[in-house]
Amino acid sequence: MLDLSQITCLLDAVIFPLVGSIALMYAKLSRGVPARRAEKQFFAILVVLTVVTLRTVITCDEIWIVHTMSLGGLIVCSLLIPGQVETPDQDPSVAV
Repeated sequence: MLDLSQITCLLDAVIFPLVGSIALMYAKLSRGVPARRAEKQFFAILVVLTVVTLRTVITCDEIWIVHTMSLGGLIVCSLLIPGQVETPDQDPSVAV
């Protein structure tokens, strides 16, 4: 049976990468003004995940490799996954 510290360690290993991945997909799939807001949220989550990764590396937790890999994966995927491209025909804010 798992005790409370093992459960929190497991949640720590799963929740942060999952939230980061969801924020990345939302930022890449949205368009217009919601896309700008989603990108800001993704960068905020990326900063939080960076701080959590630094904390786990400094304290030598067993889960440091998971945090480091998820942080690296989010950075690489944010550069590799193409975003939604809007043409002037699709952008309602462009006056013709």
